Amino acid sequence: MYLFIVNPISGNGRGKGIWGEIQKALDEKEIPYQVRVTEYQGHAVLITQEAVEQGGFRAVIAVGGDGTVHEVGNCLAGTQLPLGYIPAGTGNDFATAEKIPSQPLQALERILKHEARAIDTAKVNGKVIIGFIGIGFDAQVTQHVNGSSLKKWLGKFSYLVGVFRTFFRFRPARFTLQIDEEAFTYDDVWLAAISNIPNYGGGMMINPGAINDDGILQVCCVYQISRFELLRMFPTVYWGTHTSHPSVALHQGAKVRIQADPPLPVQIDGEIYGETPMTIEIQPKSLLIL
Repeated sequence: MYLFIVNPISGNGRGKGIWGEIQKALDEKEIPYQVRVTEYQGHAVLITQEAVEQGGFRAVIAVGGDGTVHEVGNCLAGTQLPLGYIPAGTGNDFATAEKIPSQPLQALERILKHEARAIDTAKVNGKVIIGFIGIGFDAQVTQHVNGSSLKKWLGKFSYLVGVFRTFFRFRPARFTLQIDEEAFTYDDVWLAAISNIPNYGGGMMINPGAINDDGILQVCCVYQISRFELLRMFPTVYWGTHTSHPSVALHQGAKVRIQADPPLPVQIDGEIYGETPMTIEIQPKSLLIL
């Protein structure tokens, strides 16, 4: 028995249509399943918790965007119940990193093969990170996009529009990073991105060397750069070639603590989650995915 958790409003309503396609295929194949539809933010957490406690499911399948994956994955991390994913969101960064097909029926076929593998997650203040955490400029962009109608009308391009709308308002800050046993201080930091997948923000390859089963977090810090130069460098993030720029510092480690002066917003897997300081610690091979 598979449990499908469907976010019907993900991807400007794509979630509902995609589920209709999946449901038809499941019925034709006579595959036993249950479906639960989310009604508010955080609902997928409650549904998944119930599934873990109840037992009897082969896997829990998220049909939605990165936010839905984040909620479901938070409850499945540390259990033996696998996570499946059918992308129906705006950015779908987790799907890109895991090479999950964007075509719903192909994603379903992958799930039904039931070939589970263990990937890393990370924890921050008790919360599980499935893919990435961003601090500073990108978190303010996320704040702007999530609080507007941009996602509804522009899809994944909403992040690009959000970048330019936030560009002139953001004020860089002083960052102190403690990475394992080493400390680093950077002035005029625009953003720090910590991840175990290469991409975020709808396809930006912020940490191109990130692998989500190697027990290591990748850190990208952008600092001491003019607005004009940042604007000029920005397109290179989509190819991951920004890493050679002198204003980009790269680090890696199992535990990362970040402080910012003044404190800055934090986004986790595309959702706003408080402000700095934050401590992020890798959780090796803690989540099974299909």
